[in-house]
Amino acid sequence: MKTVTKLIVRSYHIDFFGHVNHARYVELLEEARWQYLEKNNLLGPIHEVGAIHVVAALSIKYRNPSKIGDVLRIETQIESRLRHGFKMSQKVVIEQSGDIALEAVVTNVFVDGNGHPRFIDKNILGIWPDLADAANIL
Repeated sequence: MKTVTKLIVRSYHIDFFGHVNHARYVELLEEARWQYLEKNNLLGPIHEVGAIHVVAALSIKYRNPSKIGDVLRIETQIESRLRHGFKMSQKVVIEQSGDIALEAVVTNVFVDGNGHPRFIDKNILGIWPDLADAANIL
């Protein structure tokens, strides 16, 4: 399921060049992922089964600049499932123009409480329908 998060670009998101700084986009994407987890009621249940997911890789393709006052619509969804994790796609659209500001793919891996890799098992799939429905690529 795609989750949509809307955020307004504030002055503290802007760099010397007058557009959202690349480092700020990483924070905005993270906020949208947290909202995805909250809206899908996944935070508590995932931790209850002893799984922690952490970002292992982030790939961003910047398309168009966004400026103060722009409303950013961040679309977040599971793209595919891995043996130990998943890939999540995120697209940031500038509401006023419909232009795509950026597209990102975030690779998350599951670890246990000791930081060791954890396979995706039936416990995780049972509480995360989007992950259960995702194409398994490895």
